[in-house]
Amino acid sequence: MRTQMMIGTLVGAVALAGLAIATGTIWWLGLLRGAVAIIGAIAVLAMVYRFVIKPWHIRWGATNEEVARTMPGDLLFPDARPATRAITIAAPPEAVWPWLVQIGYGKAGWYSYDWIDNDFQPSADRIIPEYQHLAVGDRILMTPTLGFVVRELSPGHSIVSTMEDEQVSWCLALYPTEPRSPGGERGTRLVSRWRPEFELTPSTLLLTVISEPGTFIMEQKMLRTIRDRAEGTERVRRPKWAFRGRTTGRVPAR
Repeated sequence: MRTQMMIGTLVGAVALAGLAIATGTIWWLGLLRGAVAIIGAIAVLAMVYRFVIKPWHIRWGATNEEVARTMPGDLLFPDARPATRAITIAAPPEAVWPWLVQIGYGKAGWYSYDWIDNDFQPSADRIIPEYQHLAVGDRILMTPTLGFVVRELSPGHSIVSTMEDEQVSWCLALYPTEPRSPGGERGTRLVSRWRPEFELTPSTLLLTVISEPGTFIMEQKMLRTIRDRAEGTERVRRPKWAFRGRTTGRVPAR
């Protein structure tokens, strides 16, 4: 409940801020000039988001090859416009997989901003054995009443889920990377793909405007935290000398 209240509070705060700015603009410039200025500002912001910000965040960290690659779950909603985000992790896929399996409200959390999406409970900083069993049909909760249902599962490689009662699919997949030097350690590319397929209506348009930036903000934090958790566990597991002089090979987020 706290998660839903926090999201509602944030959306309400943004709406009130926008209303206050609009009211102040009309008071300062007058009704007609103020209305023109507000409409112009909204149009400029919409253009900047559509042609600059959105093309960047829907492929944050992903290479051209990863954006074009077919991933598990793509055929669930083939007409959807996907968002593909990725990050490099200096640990093998088998060290990353346990962190993905235990994702979810009431389990390990979402590794993001816990004061928003995990009822103020800190996400797990360790592998939790009782949450290492995931199967098709299981729920990955975002709140006590809302979440995803696992549709496809390839252990050690990918999890495909769909949002309950919504045409949205989500795939988390692991792709091993080659060692940078002979005898070096394998790394992992963690790739996340969202495929929302909504009928275009005023309500879904408003939902998209609100949810698209919010999803990116939360997801980039999640990917970064999973990377840090997995790399930290790998450093503890392996001798310190094994990491000396080794680069992570991270692909910077773009």
